[in-house]
Amino acid sequence: MTLKNNSCLHCSGQQSAPRNRSRVDHLRSTCGRVVALALIGAVCVVTAGSATAKKKRKPYTPPKIDAQALTTMLQHFDKVEKQEHPWGWIRWLMNDKLDRKSKMTFGIVQINADQTNPLHVHPNCEEHIYVLSGSCEHRIGSQTITLKAGDVLRIPRGVPHKAETSKKGPMQAVIVYSSGDRQFEVVEE
Repeated sequence: MTLKNNSCLHCSGQQSAPRNRSRVDHLRSTCGRVVALALIGAVCVVTAGSATAKKKRKPYTPPKIDAQALTTMLQHFDKVEKQEHPWGWIRWLMNDKLDRKSKMTFGIVQINADQTNPLHVHPNCEEHIYVLSGSCEHRIGSQTITLKAGDVLRIPRGVPHKAETSKKGPMQAVIVYSSGDRQFEVVEE
């Protein structure tokens, strides 16, 4: 908004600013407040219009879980088979083989002292590692980082990685994958 010939264009000359008033003073006056209120009103109308255009959500209905379904949804650590490897072991507590509706894989891994698992990738999912105890040097891509109890590492899909423990002791971790059918491919170093 400007003053031309000491007259406000918004006011169409109906309100003249006194010669000793600046443009800023004029905008702070009645004319300026009218424009500000008009803008606020326009914003309120737009906001109110968009609020009424939202779709109403259906009420949430939880799925029914029967005793049969619960038998595959619950896995007990001490009853799940331990898969032995030259470097340690893994216990798979959840995947789509244990529960066909599972969309994730969940396990506990131990890498024994002074051992390493092979450099590998997961071509169909990302992996999250949460270290429960011990520590390791973890190679992820071309970088190597130290993981210790309480640390979490996210490994993107298809990125080569491996863990190596020291002579101090084993490392145990929770491993979680974004697919119920975790795939594993060894990569040559």
